[in-house]
Amino acid sequence: MAGNYGIHKGFAMFGYSWGTLLIILVIVLLLFGPKRLPELGESIGRAIRSFKKAHDEPEILPPKESGAETGTATGASTCPQCRQEISGDFAFCPHCGHKLKS
Repeated sequence: MAGNYGIHKGFAMFGYSWGTLLIILVIVLLLFGPKRLPELGESIGRAIRSFKKAHDEPEILPPKESGAETGTATGASTCPQCRQEISGDFAFCPHCGHKLKS
């Protein structure tokens, strides 16, 4: 039987037998109770839909300003220790770790 990796008799979803899936279902039922199972399924379904929606939609970024205005106009600054440009409001330099704010 070497090399027989097809579907085995008695196996169901995810490679678990029906008996194992039934035991898992009973444990979940005991842990959450019959009243909370629909709520749990609904919240899991909502989370999956939200994840799929976020994954499928392209990320919309605001347009970048022209390079003529740099420095304090765009919020960019320079680290006094490593002299790397830092865009954003950081307490520490993301390049060298130098403390920027008191």
